[in-house]
Amino acid sequence: MSAKLIKKYKKLGQRKYRQKERRLLIEGFYLLEEAVKANLTLEVVFYTDHFLQMRGAENLLRVLEVSNLIKLDERAFDEISHTETPQGVGAIAHLPEQNGDFINREDCFFLLLDGLQDPGNVGAIIRAAAAADLHGILLMPGTVDPFNPKAVRASMGGTFYIPVITEEAYFWLEVAAEKNIRLFAADAHGGIPYYEIDYNIPCGIIIGNESRGISDFLLDRASVKTSIPLRGKINSLNAAVAASVFIFEAMRQRKH
Repeated sequence: MSAKLIKKYKKLGQRKYRQKERRLLIEGFYLLEEAVKANLTLEVVFYTDHFLQMRGAENLLRVLEVSNLIKLDERAFDEISHTETPQGVGAIAHLPEQNGDFINREDCFFLLLDGLQDPGNVGAIIRAAAAADLHGILLMPGTVDPFNPKAVRASMGGTFYIPVITEEAYFWLEVAAEKNIRLFAADAHGGIPYYEIDYNIPCGIIIGNESRGISDFLLDRASVKTSIPLRGKINSLNAAVAASVFIFEAMRQRKH
């Protein structure tokens, strides 16, 4: 059983295998702790003596609801780890429930990611969205898998708390159109300043590819282009930074 689970753990680094198995990898003390808080179903947890030396590690192991709790030596764990500096603990978890029904909320506010390729960017955006309690995120085809191990780590557990829709993004985009939900296209090349947009309506913000920007397909569906005015010599922002600016301006407006 251990050998089979170890093989499965290693293969979950592949997107197609994650999608087929409906599983994700969780590595590190903090992410495992967040998975427990989020009530994710765990299939197996691997741990080492290195992990047991961390403060709170034994307490965390005691509260785990998992039938397969397997201790490995450091070398064996390092060989299967997807982290450059492993903390000696990793788990296979069932994917969190993903439902695009948040589009039907009367106050819906969501992000739409269009072709983002950097898992660190996608994870950081999910982290900001979860911190602001957004209702959900639609990921268009061509966007990196949000359950990529690097994206999950960058999200700092945000992936466990917010719906991130990948397989039915087009369907929910059409539902949004039928409900006349406005889409605001974040465009680095100009548009209405982000702070002049009224976010107190059902709406979504489109964040485009790191180099190409937003596709024509989505630009045609946007109500308006909006931008972040820049004053310095740098003429663009990282996608995750830009997304965070929009997210928290919207939250500021929608605080009541």
